[in-house]
Amino acid sequence: MLDPSFLVNLVTVLAMLLTTFYLWARYKQSYWSRRGIPTAPNSHWLFGHFRDAIFMRSAPPTLLGELHKSCPSDEPILGVYIMQKPFLLLRNAELIKQLLVKDSQYFPNRYFASKRKSDVIGSQNLFSVDNPMWKYLRVKLSPAFTTGKQKRLFELMLESSQNMSKYLEANLPKDGTEIDMEMRRVSSKYTTDVISSLAFGIKTDSFTEPEAEFYLRSRKLFEQSIINTLKLFYNFFFPKLNDIVGSSFLGAEEDYFRKIFWESMNQREKSGVSRGDAMDLLLELKNLKQSKEFRFEGDRLVAQSVILFAAGLETSATTMSFTLLEIAKQPEIQRKVREEIRDKLNGKPLTYERISEMNYLHQVVSETLRLYPPAPLLDRVAIDDYKIPGTDIVLEKGSVVYVALNGVHRDPDYHSDPLTYDPDRFSEMRKKDMKPCTYMPFGDGPRICIGMRTGMLQTMVGLITLLSQYEVKLNPMYKNEISKRAIFLAPANGIHLYIKRSPIM
Repeated sequence: MLDPSFLVNLVTVLAMLLTTFYLWARYKQSYWSRRGIPTAPNSHWLFGHFRDAIFMRSAPPTLLGELHKSCPSDEPILGVYIMQKPFLLLRNAELIKQLLVKDSQYFPNRYFASKRKSDVIGSQNLFSVDNPMWKYLRVKLSPAFTTGKQKRLFELMLESSQNMSKYLEANLPKDGTEIDMEMRRVSSKYTTDVISSLAFGIKTDSFTEPEAEFYLRSRKLFEQSIINTLKLFYNFFFPKLNDIVGSSFLGAEEDYFRKIFWESMNQREKSGVSRGDAMDLLLELKNLKQSKEFRFEGDRLVAQSVILFAAGLETSATTMSFTLLEIAKQPEIQRKVREEIRDKLNGKPLTYERISEMNYLHQVVSETLRLYPPAPLLDRVAIDDYKIPGTDIVLEKGSVVYVALNGVHRDPDYHSDPLTYDPDRFSEMRKKDMKPCTYMPFGDGPRICIGMRTGMLQTMVGLITLLSQYEVKLNPMYKNEISKRAIFLAPANGIHLYIKRSPIM
């Protein structure tokens, strides 16, 4: 039998340890108030403001969007805590522009990144890498996204969209009967085929039955599993944990995508044929004689293809599927989009130039990106002490700042009736009244998304191909909810809509 005095001493020690930890946690969560910065209410002593996100009751971007709304509109900044770590939420458009654009030299790097040095693919890609490597890479890869290269890629988009059209034709009743279809999956098949060509220099057909290995492998990268959710969570908010946890960006699929990359790269090098895609530029990087710091070989090259593929696939598929969902809710908007497609094409083939004439469709996609930004958090980390202009507040070196697009894009101070899906807010008459840095689906400043135009183009090609032949309607059997796990926007269980044949030409 245990000595009663031992039990008393044990309980006393445990109570003292718990009390000490509690006091330490509360002190850490006074970081912002000690600096005169307003703090979001209801911080839990252990979980900070992220209790609902940690228990997967709310997606982190949704939660940060709610925190954005939790204080008076005239507060430009808001301190928040994830566990005991302080983060600063930027709420004011002028201040966002100041930090992300005008003073970007103080905030050149992202916080969200794999920091595990052995995970080269995760830590050395264009999205994750820090300056000066980032600037060097950006300059080298930018030629893949010029207007001339977009026009060449447009032809590949058309080919992929025709595969989508054939798939729909084969799976829909010819008598015009509507059937349920999961449109997120259809959209991701299309974008997989487009981006695989740009990023890996290969042609894929994800609409084949049974589904191709490349498509199935790529979907595993975006599964909303517990493991993937946790990996993204600590990558985004506690990136140094990678060294402890030991996860990698591609996980179990790393060897497969490495093999695909080198097969394509070696074939490109052997043939000497230029196709105007990212692989051409990576081949140039591979053959450049560079210093050790800027030498690109092995997984450093693979990393660039992987990040272009991962970013370009999901963002456009998400935008396509949520656009279809919104125009299914509002048949009048769908009718106007389809009429514009009919009038601009007028029986002629779709061309790069004709897409630029479809102003209303561009407004519709822009409004989708406002309400459903695929990457709803912008993050930067200070590389030196920074005094916020017009205040006495100094952000210490290493301070992390966030912009919650779910807050800014839905802020009534910047967007009238912000929860209403209204494409006309992007009309020529109204969009000029939109303040800078209040609409940033692709980010802003030097680190604005390099593939912004490509993403818009492939989204519009996919929507034009689909809506020129088919109508979509809501399926009341499905709620089509947003995932409460996803850091990057995703539907919880796909986007289920009724779809039927209805050619406009």
